[in-house]
Amino acid sequence: MSLKNRLVGTAKRQMKQTLRPVLQRAMAPKRTEIPASYWGLEHRPGQGLCLEGVPLKALVERWGSPLHVVHMAALRRNVERFLAVPQGRAGGCEVFYSYKTNPIPGVLSVLHGMGVGAEIISAYELWLALKLGVAPERIVYNGPVKSEASVREAISRGIQLLAANHAEELGTFARIAAELGKRPRVALRVSTDSGWAAQFGTPIAGGAALRAYAQARASSHLDVVGLHAHRGATIRTEGEFTGFVEAVLAFTDTLHQELGLDLEVLDLGGSLCTPSVEHIAERDWRLNLTFFRDVPAPDPEGALGISRYVALAVELVESHYARRGRQRPRIFLEPGRAMTGDTQLLLGRVHTLKQGDDRTWAVLDAGVNHAECVRNEYHQLFHVDRPDAPASRVYTVVGPICTPGDTLYHAKRLPELTEGDTLAIMDAGAYFVPFATSFSYPQPAIIALDDGKELLLRRAETFEDQIALDTVTGAAATPSKTEAA
Repeated sequence: MSLKNRLVGTAKRQMKQTLRPVLQRAMAPKRTEIPASYWGLEHRPGQGLCLEGVPLKALVERWGSPLHVVHMAALRRNVERFLAVPQGRAGGCEVFYSYKTNPIPGVLSVLHGMGVGAEIISAYELWLALKLGVAPERIVYNGPVKSEASVREAISRGIQLLAANHAEELGTFARIAAELGKRPRVALRVSTDSGWAAQFGTPIAGGAALRAYAQARASSHLDVVGLHAHRGATIRTEGEFTGFVEAVLAFTDTLHQELGLDLEVLDLGGSLCTPSVEHIAERDWRLNLTFFRDVPAPDPEGALGISRYVALAVELVESHYARRGRQRPRIFLEPGRAMTGDTQLLLGRVHTLKQGDDRTWAVLDAGVNHAECVRNEYHQLFHVDRPDAPASRVYTVVGPICTPGDTLYHAKRLPELTEGDTLAIMDAGAYFVPFATSFSYPQPAIIALDDGKELLLRRAETFEDQIALDTVTGAAATPSKTEAA
């Protein structure tokens, strides 16, 4: 590097160090943290943060670190809110949990035991739902890739709803149904002007969705009973949800007028937010990265909550159908992150503290291999051991993987850390587990905390687990049944 480049680099670093405290004071967000009490955590002197009276740091001592902890009371609370009948209404919504969001059998079993069905997107998830004893009439099968074997299984079993992600699937559905002599209950996924489109659903705009419904109804082998619409983009406000539902309801009028179709099922999908989680805006991310300005925390009270979401869904659908003098369809919801996001936390320990010129790196035993979502979402981070100490130092919190991409928090103010301290990443119940990898490190255990009792839901992965499917002798390989198919 030339002398000129070195001087420029030094000048930039000095400018950043000079501007950081100024910008931190002048542009400080109104809210940088959500109190621990929001998640039912309490600080007990000498024990640190506790959940249901159990010290979190004691959990990693018993079960190892990293460690996922599921709070069963929070899970049951969310289920009850989704299943509650809104005040003044004759009925509520039927709920099918999005398996892909947090596919932990111990969690899924609790949901099903309380009356929640299964929303699945793959042959594996169909197998898992049936393995867990979910009745076929409590299963909705979505997704852009459905193997013929799984479609055959779904039709044979008589599941509640088989949704065509795109019109091209209808031919496969009809052919297999004819072979089996069955008439499956079918829906088509449609896309509105807001939210996801691309490979998901058939667009309403331009008439493609209407043509797909006409094609489906022309088949004597398909019982077209429903419509599936999933916004995809996270719903955080009433306005976002209302606009989406109104666009779907307008299309139901088109189906009635053009095809004489009155739907039995209106599946509004999921996408409701976890109130304490929010995507980090590009500007906030850059200010945090460059000038160590705190990332603003979302306001959970300002987000659309479960109870209001359910009430709004019922109100919008019932009012729409009442005005037209038609019977209101069954309303299906497919919550994922809103059901389980805030019911789980991830514990990790500080392995090393590395000093730099302008910061301290806190190297954890958990990184993007366990918490990939933290890279672009706000997730509250707590110092478990000394939560009440002043957040006096800025840390760059990183994981154990050998890449700069394994950075969870670029600049996070925390109480003074020491090696061995425990940190808690909140809201780990949505996409942490399914997005996790065994990149150089085994997967952690998952436990549940239920009325102060610790229950093992999944043991920690071992080194042997990581190579259990490998052939290390050099013997000739024989294709499995799945590969051969």
